[in-house]
Amino acid sequence: MRFTLKVWLFTGIISPFFIALVLGIFINKSKFDSIFKSYEIIFLMILFGLILSLPSMILFYLIKRNLRENVSNWLKKSVLSVYSFLSVWLTFYIVDKGFITKWSEQTIWVLIYSITIVLGIWVLKIPKSEIS
Repeated sequence: MRFTLKVWLFTGIISPFFIALVLGIFINKSKFDSIFKSYEIIFLMILFGLILSLPSMILFYLIKRNLRENVSNWLKKSVLSVYSFLSVWLTFYIVDKGFITKWSEQTIWVLIYSITIVLGIWVLKIPKSEIS
């Protein structure tokens, strides 16, 4: 359960900051300090991201829990990465089907959340108590 919580918090907190940086600096050519002056928006992104990802993270936990103990950590993390990547895309598709048909800022959100959750899965360690 701790691994799932860590991945959930890592993704929910880090992704909005990456989104703000990418959209602010590279897309909108904003200055670095003006991006963080909009901390209210970043806070709302964190809050809504954590809430909207709850169903996916519950399924993430169930998948992780049901992987056999004789399965290597590499395979566990690979399965969780594929699931997580697809769940992010599905969640955004349910919320807004339009992002998939045209390139937009919404597509950048999906890419950043997908990359961040997969990164979290591979960077964070599965506690020994959860390996079995």
